[in-house]
Amino acid sequence: MSKPTVTSDMPFRAPVAIAVGAGFKREIASLAAMQNFLKEWPQAARGDCYVAAVQACEAAWTGERKLKEARQAFLCFAEKAGILWTGVDPVTALREAKIRRGKTRRGIAPRQRANQPRQ
Repeated sequence: MSKPTVTSDMPFRAPVAIAVGAGFKREIASLAAMQNFLKEWPQAARGDCYVAAVQACEAAWTGERKLKEARQAFLCFAEKAGILWTGVDPVTALREAKIRRGKTRRGIAPRQRANQPRQ
């Protein structure tokens, strides 16, 4: 006997934050949002983690898997795809990386410079 299909949306306890576009944050807060996001994912970029997330999502809808397992599969997919939100503003991160590269090229390590007295 199969388990009944869930017909309403199932919210996550904590949303999964992902980076989309030019560093914009998007929160995936439910199973339906997860499923919609996965449907939009480019076919050429779909790999094993993508397939596992889709399967976990479908299994959670039918009750074969727990919601937290589907969320975890989506987290793994997002991390592997490089879209998991890190909380760092991408513009700031790029600016800081550029500054660090410049200091490294001049032979000054970033931490050394902070401790050097001003002339």
